[in-house]
Amino acid sequence: MDISYLYTFKEVAKWGSYTRTGEELGYAQSSVTTQIKKLEDYYGVRLFERAGQTMRLTQSGEQLLYYVDQVIDLMEEAESKLSDSVQMRGTVRIGAVESLAAYFISKSLKAFKEQNPDLRIQLESGLCPNLKDGVLESHYDLAVVLDEEVKHPLLKTLLLRKERMVMVAAKEHPLVRKKRVHLRRIEDETLILTEKGCSYRNMLERLLKKRAVEPRSVISFTSLEAIKQCVIDELGIAMLPEIAVANELEKGSLCALDFDHEELALYIQIVHHQKKWLSPSLEKFIELLYKKK
Repeated sequence: MDISYLYTFKEVAKWGSYTRTGEELGYAQSSVTTQIKKLEDYYGVRLFERAGQTMRLTQSGEQLLYYVDQVIDLMEEAESKLSDSVQMRGTVRIGAVESLAAYFISKSLKAFKEQNPDLRIQLESGLCPNLKDGVLESHYDLAVVLDEEVKHPLLKTLLLRKERMVMVAAKEHPLVRKKRVHLRRIEDETLILTEKGCSYRNMLERLLKKRAVEPRSVISFTSLEAIKQCVIDELGIAMLPEIAVANELEKGSLCALDFDHEELALYIQIVHHQKKWLSPSLEKFIELLYKKK
């Protein structure tokens, strides 16, 4: 059996589409279909079933994917160990929360790619719970999260730095001129939040519940840029990572409000599976992130 069939199988499992897999790997759709059929013939089981427009793993397919992930990890480890090439090859799969993907790791990622042009980098953004699950399920080699300190028996956590959360408003907002504003003033405001499940939204909601504070209204967006623009347009106030609003604070289009609550902060962390072998490429990327902190 050709080992490349396993890579094709994993891509089909990821995208749920023979056509998309062919586009990603540079194969014709018929070639992808043929490879999957050969795998099914080899193991004597059906690996995929159609669910609407998507190809979904059967129970046998899910079992095979578990072993394929391990085989591919070992193959990439062997390639890295045995290769005499100075430049790194293979694929690095990284997950990151949107704020860190946009404002923290992008420069490190660019330098990493420039140093290793043959390396294929897959970067996906998501919420912290989904990213941690993705690491546990081997969907990501590592994830960069902004959260309370991650403690999980199967995950290894590398703390990079503490990140302060700031409440921001438009420069003309009445609260900007006040010092040490009582948190209860939020009851008179529209609060613009990130989507549910976001770590800093969870932190703020816990604080408001603790102080028995309920905002007048709430608007939610998945995009940080949309949130910042709505605040600039005086539609409400928002709590965001300082790193995500640093430019706006410097330019004066946003102002940090001085609420009377304990400092709210989360940690920028790298998480990977305890059993995950860190290839030289992954170790190099982690090194770049440590320099960034």
